[in-house]
Amino acid sequence: MKVCKSPLPENSRIVRYPDANYRDCFRCRLQIPGKVSPNQVMAAFWTTSPAWLKFLFRLRDLLVRPFGLKTETDSNREALKEALENGEGYGMMTVVAKTADEMVVSLDDKHLKAWFSVCIENPSIYLSTLVQYHNKLGVVYFNLIRPFHILVVKNLFKQMMRERGF
Repeated sequence: MKVCKSPLPENSRIVRYPDANYRDCFRCRLQIPGKVSPNQVMAAFWTTSPAWLKFLFRLRDLLVRPFGLKTETDSNREALKEALENGEGYGMMTVVAKTADEMVVSLDDKHLKAWFSVCIENPSIYLSTLVQYHNKLGVVYFNLIRPFHILVVKNLFKQMMRERGF
């Protein structure tokens, strides 16, 4: 299962956010094209939580809480999974676009806003991230976590695709 860096898919709704300060996209080949929806993939991505990722998020939450950034307060993964599979937002996650081939969710904080897209263009699936800074703390925060973001997204994408058989 190979996950590689990719340009944003041209037909993706995520390209409609031109003011983003940061963009990345990863692509992977579907094992069974046509058998999975973007809602299922988005739900699987956000509910795949290996021990190493739980540790990183706990550490992140401890470090950012004094700066007023939102932290995970509700870890009901089943409710999150169900909401995303139904194309609905959950907690601080809002569904901002949904088609048969793509789902885009946003997470908004006082320091930055992030958009995540799952776009399926058979036989490939794309996972894209856009970030827009609201202030200087957003710039500092994201530049500190950027190497972790890339590592986490790429590895979590690969693990999710392998475990879920997409």
